[in-house]
Amino acid sequence: MKKGIIPIFIISIFLYSCGYRFVGSYSSLPGGVSKVYIENIENLTSEPNIQTYLKSYLINELDLDSRVSVVDKEKADGYVKVKIVSYDVSPSAFKSSGLTSMYRCNIAALVSLKGTKGYIIRDKRVEAYRNYNADSDVSATEKARMSISKEVLKDLTLRIKDALFVNF
Repeated sequence: MKKGIIPIFIISIFLYSCGYRFVGSYSSLPGGVSKVYIENIENLTSEPNIQTYLKSYLINELDLDSRVSVVDKEKADGYVKVKIVSYDVSPSAFKSSGLTSMYRCNIAALVSLKGTKGYIIRDKRVEAYRNYNADSDVSATEKARMSISKEVLKDLTLRIKDALFVNF
């Protein structure tokens, strides 16, 4: 019985000493921020309404995380600010005829986290993209672009969350 405990003990010490942490082991954002207010998202692109979707997705995603609470501005000990700085839909693959067969939707944002003592994270660039198939019908291509834009915004939301908790 003791022979099985010793390897587990050694592995535990090794993992602890090399700085390994289990996901969710941090109880708050950097700087001890546990209650955040998400400021209105600035959209510096010409694509309308993407800031509305992104803010909604971000609030929902952070609400699901037990390490942080999204609260009113008066109750917050940290503020998340996001600026959408780039929205681009461009061809990414072509048919042998030279026509576009696939497009890429790419969205980039700058993320900042400000605590009570100043900026903890300032203007970290976060990007997400997805490819989608082009259709010969213009309306189908436009519908695909709109639905894929929302998917990219959901991906961007996850990357923003990662930037806030992990990659600072």
